[in-house]
Amino acid sequence: MKILHIKSEERKPIIILMLMFFCIVGSSITASSARDTFFLTQFDKSLLPLMFAAVAGIMVISIMIYNRLTSQLDLVKVIILSSMFFCLTLFLIRLNLNGIVIPIFYAWTDVIISITIFQFWLLANEIFNARQAKRLFSFIGIGGSIAGISAGYLIKPFVKTYGADDLLIPTILLIALIAVLSNFLSPYRSKKSAKKIKNTTKKHNTVLDPYLKSILIMICSAAICSRIIEYQFKITAVNSYESSADLAAFFGEYYMFLNATTLVMQLFLTGFILSRFGILGGLIFLPIGLAMGSLSFLLLANLSSIFFARLFDQAFKFSIQSASNEVLWTPVSKQKARLAKPLIDSSLKSIAEGIIGILIYIVIITKLLPDDKIYLLSAPIVLITVIWLLNNFRIKKRYLGTIEEAINHRHLDLAKIQIDVTDSHIIKTINAALKDEDINKQLFAIDLIKDLPLKNWSKTLNELVIIEKFDIQKKILILAANNQILIDNEKIRTLLKKDDEIAALAIMLINDNKIETLIDKLINNLDHNNAHIKAASSVRLLGVNPEHKKAKKVLNEFLDIKDEGSTALALDYLKKSSDLLPKNVLYDLLCHPSIEISISALNVAKNRLDNYYLPAIISNLDNAKIARNTRVVLKQYNENNVLNTLMEQIEKNSTNINLLKGIARCLGEFQNSKSVSVLRSLINYNIHNLSIVCTEALLKIAKKQIRQKQFERPFFDEIKILSDKYFKLHCFRLLIKENENTELILDQINSDQKKLLQIILKLVTLQIPNSPIDSHIKHIINRSDSDLPYILEFFDTSFEKNIRNILMPIIDPDIDFNKKDIKKVQKKNSIELIVKSWSESKHKWKSVIAIDYVLKYNKSIIEKINWDKVHPSIYLAEIFNEKLDFNPLIPTNKFKTQSEKTMFTILEKTLLLKSVDLFENIPGELLSKISQISSTKNYDEDEFIFNEGDSGDSLFIVLNGEIKIKKGEKIIAKLERGASLGEMALLDNETRSADALASKDSTLLKINQDVFYELMESNADIMKQIIKLLTSRIREANSKLEQSLK
Repeated sequence: MKILHIKSEERKPIIILMLMFFCIVGSSITASSARDTFFLTQFDKSLLPLMFAAVAGIMVISIMIYNRLTSQLDLVKVIILSSMFFCLTLFLIRLNLNGIVIPIFYAWTDVIISITIFQFWLLANEIFNARQAKRLFSFIGIGGSIAGISAGYLIKPFVKTYGADDLLIPTILLIALIAVLSNFLSPYRSKKSAKKIKNTTKKHNTVLDPYLKSILIMICSAAICSRIIEYQFKITAVNSYESSADLAAFFGEYYMFLNATTLVMQLFLTGFILSRFGILGGLIFLPIGLAMGSLSFLLLANLSSIFFARLFDQAFKFSIQSASNEVLWTPVSKQKARLAKPLIDSSLKSIAEGIIGILIYIVIITKLLPDDKIYLLSAPIVLITVIWLLNNFRIKKRYLGTIEEAINHRHLDLAKIQIDVTDSHIIKTINAALKDEDINKQLFAIDLIKDLPLKNWSKTLNELVIIEKFDIQKKILILAANNQILIDNEKIRTLLKKDDEIAALAIMLINDNKIETLIDKLINNLDHNNAHIKAASSVRLLGVNPEHKKAKKVLNEFLDIKDEGSTALALDYLKKSSDLLPKNVLYDLLCHPSIEISISALNVAKNRLDNYYLPAIISNLDNAKIARNTRVVLKQYNENNVLNTLMEQIEKNSTNINLLKGIARCLGEFQNSKSVSVLRSLINYNIHNLSIVCTEALLKIAKKQIRQKQFERPFFDEIKILSDKYFKLHCFRLLIKENENTELILDQINSDQKKLLQIILKLVTLQIPNSPIDSHIKHIINRSDSDLPYILEFFDTSFEKNIRNILMPIIDPDIDFNKKDIKKVQKKNSIELIVKSWSESKHKWKSVIAIDYVLKYNKSIIEKINWDKVHPSIYLAEIFNEKLDFNPLIPTNKFKTQSEKTMFTILEKTLLLKSVDLFENIPGELLSKISQISSTKNYDEDEFIFNEGDSGDSLFIVLNGEIKIKKGEKIIAKLERGASLGEMALLDNETRSADALASKDSTLLKINQDVFYELMESNADIMKQIIKLLTSRIREANSKLEQSLK
C-alpha cells in the first residue's frame, strides 16, 4: 500500500469504497443492458424516441421528491433506505416484466443510476478530506473501471446460461451490497456536521444575446445528434440480434468496450487533443467525428458503422467537447453566466432532446421511415453537423465581439487582453469608445491603446485633443510626447493659448522648424504664473539658444531645489534635453532623498541610458515607494552592465538591508545564472526579511525560465540549515514556554519560525515553480485547515524523500519531531545559552526582550552575558534609565541616554498592544514601532476622554484605572486595564458614537491617526494585519446577518 500512497488507516475505507463503486457501476451496466433488451425486444421499437422525452421528465420529478424526503436524514441511512427501496422496486418489476412495466423500468433505471452515484460521492467526501480525496479517489475509480469491463464481459455468458430475464438478479444483489457496504463505512465518516444551506436563488428573466444563442445552437445540436444516433444504434442492434440473450450479450460487450475506450481517452487523448488543436479545434472535433460516423452508416447501413458514431458521441462528448464549451463562457459577465448557463445547459437542452424524441416517434409511427431505412436518419445528422460547424465558426466571431463588449464594461483585465490592430471591427469599437460622451469610457479606451500603434485612431485623437476635457487632453499630449501620435500644428497653436499644464505640454510638441515663430511668446511665458508653462518655455528657449540668460536663470531656479515640487516639475520637461541638464547635476538629483525629485530624475535617466548614472539609479532601490520605477529604468539598460553594477553596490553597501532587499527584487527581473548566483549568496540565515525577498526573486526567475537547470535540484544545503534553525527554535519554545512572563520571547520565536518556514517553502518551490504551492504558502504558515490537506498531499507525492523528511515535521500537524532529537538539541542549547546569544545579538528587539527576561526573571544569566557585545538601543536606554540598582557587572552607562524617563517603557506598551484585537496578530517587533509613536495621558476622575459626536482621530488603551462608556445617561460599558476604545477611529474619520470618561484617576495610551498612517506606509506587515482584521470582521458581520435572516 506504500507504493500506492495509501496509509494504513485508509486501507479499509478505500477498499470498501472501491467495492461499493464496483457494485454501483456493475449494477448500472446490468440494469441498462436489461432495460434496453426488454424494451427493444418486447416493446414497440417505435416508442423508443418517446422514452427519451419521458426519461427527462421522470428524472426531474424523482430528484425533486428525493431531495425533499432526504434533506434532513443521515446520509448512510438514506443510502440504506433508498437501496432497499430500489431492490424492492426492481424485484417487483422482475415479477411482472411485461406491458407498461417495461417502459417504467426503462425510466426507473436512469433514476437509480443517478441517485446511487450522487449518494456515493457525497459519502466519499464525508470520509476523506480534500488532501486524501486528491490522492485516493483515482483508486476508487479503478473499482468502477473494473466493474465496467468485467460486467460487460460477463453479461454474454450469463444471459446464455440463465437468460436476459435474470439480469435483474445480479443488479438487485449489487444494489443490496451497496447498502451493506455503506453501513461498514459509518465509523470512518467525518464528525463535522454539514451546514444546511437554504437555496435563496432568485428567479430572473434571462435574455439570450446572439453570442449565447450561438452557444445554445451548439449545445442543442450536440444533444439532437446524440439522441438520433442512440436511437439508430439501439434499433440496429435489435434488428441484428434475434434473441434477447444475444442482444443483452451485445450490450454487455458494448459497455465493456466503451468503458475501456473512455478510460484510455481520459488518460491519454483528451489533454493531447486540446493542447494540439486548441479550444476551437476541440469545438469542431466532435461534429466532424459524428458526421463521419453518420456518413459511414448512411452508406453502409450496418452495426459496425453506427457503433463507430455512437462511440465517438459518448467518448468525446464528455471530455474534449465539454472542456471546450466551458471556455466560451469566460468573456460573459459572471451575473449573466450564472443565469444563462443553467438555462442553456440543462433546461433548453432537455427540451431539445424531448422534441427530437417526439419527432422521431412521429416519423416512425406514420411510417414515413420504416425500420430497415433508419440509416436515412443520418442525413439530418450530417446536415445538423454542417450547421453545427458553421455555427462554431460564427461563435469565434461572436466570441471576439463579446470580448469587446466586456472591454467596454471593464469585465476584463487590461494586462490579459490581446488586441488585433488589423481587425476592422475592433478598430471601430475602440474608435466609438473614444468618441463616447462618457469620459470614463474615453479614458479607458486611451489606456487600452496606449501601447499599440495609434495610426488607426490618429484622426479621432486629434479631434479629442482640443475638446475641453483636461484628463483626455493630457493623456493624448503625453502619447504625442512619446512620439506615438502626431498632433496637427493648428491644434497645437490652439492649445498654446491655454493657461495650464495643457499649454506646457503643447509647448514641448512644437516642431523645431516652427519654434522660431513663437520665440516672443516663450520669452513672455518666463514670467507666467503657471510653473508648468514657465518650465516648458525655458527648456524650449534654451534648446534654441543655450545662452539665453533669462531662460537659464529660470531653469536654474527650478533645479536649485528650493521647492521639491518645482524641481521635479522642471525635470519632467527636461527628459529629452540632455544638453540642458549636466551629468553631475542629474546624478545628484538621482540620489536626492525626495521621492518626487527621484521619480522625475529617473524618467530623465531613462532617456539617456548612460552607465555613469547606474550607481545613482540603484541607490533608489532602498525606497519601496520608488523601487518599482527604478527597476523599470534599469530594465532599459544593458543587462550585464546592470548586473555588474548591482554586484558592486552589494559589496559597498553590505549593511544597508533595505538597499540589499531592493537589489534582490531587482535581480528577480533578470533571468540568468548570474542573478541566481548573486541571490543565492544574499540569502542570510540571520536576516530573515532579506532572505524572504531573495527567495521570492529566485522563484520569480524560476517561473519565467523555460529550462530551469539551476533549479532542477533543490537548494538542499540552504534548506537544511534553515530547517535546523527552525527546529532549534521549536526546542527553545518547548523549554521556555513553561516559564513565567515569556510572552514576547514566545512571540518572537513564532515570528522567526513563520519567516523561516516561508523561506524554506519558497526554496523548495524552486524545483517546481509553476506548482500551486507558492499561492498557498500563507495557508501553510497559518495552518489553514481548508487548504493544508491539499498542500500536504502535494508534498507527499511530489518531492524526494530527503526533502519530505525535512518538510513534513514542520508543516504537517499530524507529524511530530523525533523526541530523541529534541532532547539532544535541548541538551546542547539550554535556555541560558540561547538567551545569552539573543542578548548579544545585533537584532535590537531580540536583544532587549532577552535582557528584560534576564533582569526580571533569570538574573543568573547576567554574569554569562558578554556585555561588551551588547548593542545600545532606545529600548535598553529606557530599561537602564528607569532605576539604578543593577548588577555591577552591567555597564549601565553604556546604555543610558539623557532622554527623560517615561511612564511606561516601549516593552510595557508593546505587551499592552498585544492584548488589543487590532494588534494581537502583529509580531512584537513591529508593535514596538507602534509603541514608539504612542503617548501616555493621565485623566482625573470624571474627566471626559471624548464626547459623543467628537471627531474620531485616535485609539486609546487603558493602562490603569477605569473608563465608563455612556450613551446619554446610560452606562453601556466599563473598561479596565488592557481594554481599548476607538480602534476603528484609526481607520476612518467617523464621529464618536458615545461618551467616554474616567470613573477614577486613569492613565491611557493614545495613538493618533496621522502618525499611525505614516507608520503603515513604511511597514507593509502592519497594513496586512489591519486588512486581515477588517476582512475577518466583515465576514463575521456577514455571518451574523445570514443567521438573522434564517
